[in-house]
Amino acid sequence: MSAREKTQAFIVGIAGGSGSGKTTFSRKVVDECRKAGIPGTIFSLDNYYRPLERLSLAERKGYNFDHPDAIDFGLAYKHLCRLAAGERIEQPIYDFRAYTRKKRTLACEPAPLIVVEGLYALYPEKFLKLYHYRIFVATGIATAALRRISRDISERGRDVEGAKHQILTTVLPMYESYVKPTKRNAHFSIDWVGEEIPGKATEGLVRMVRDFFR
Repeated sequence: MSAREKTQAFIVGIAGGSGSGKTTFSRKVVDECRKAGIPGTIFSLDNYYRPLERLSLAERKGYNFDHPDAIDFGLAYKHLCRLAAGERIEQPIYDFRAYTRKKRTLACEPAPLIVVEGLYALYPEKFLKLYHYRIFVATGIATAALRRISRDISERGRDVEGAKHQILTTVLPMYESYVKPTKRNAHFSIDWVGEEIPGKATEGLVRMVRDFFR
């Protein structure tokens, strides 16, 4: 029996570059499935950045968070398997202002639908075997950069120069080297143009989830 066959949930993997809209799309899918009577939860890989308490604040600020090695895939996979098997988990919470994990955790309850989203949601082979469907979200570089800068300033305590520096030195190079190649692992790719959430892609995925539980 495969790892996917052991799960009690429909699992979707949604990847894409920073600022591509994958989180917004994930939330929309979960919301529409909830309206259709299918509860869902978002399993964000942003929660699984490695703890960096051993480093000084200056070293943490210079850490390459856009490289796949920054993610604790081992813990994320363990938690995802438990959640998919119907178990409650305690997720780490990442503090992006302190550049490390918080001391407390977040309780996450199992649900029929699990949407795994993150830069590297389609990167580890063992994750791919769990998914029932995989999507890659792409958008124009200018739009993605503006979204990233806006988020980093409003949510993560960055300044404009710091956000721009990170985009040029790690975000774009890592996207080309590691994130973009995972597009080949997707069943479907969304080219997101403009600000409106892709309606047909959302409807198609919701229909797929609904059919799975009939």
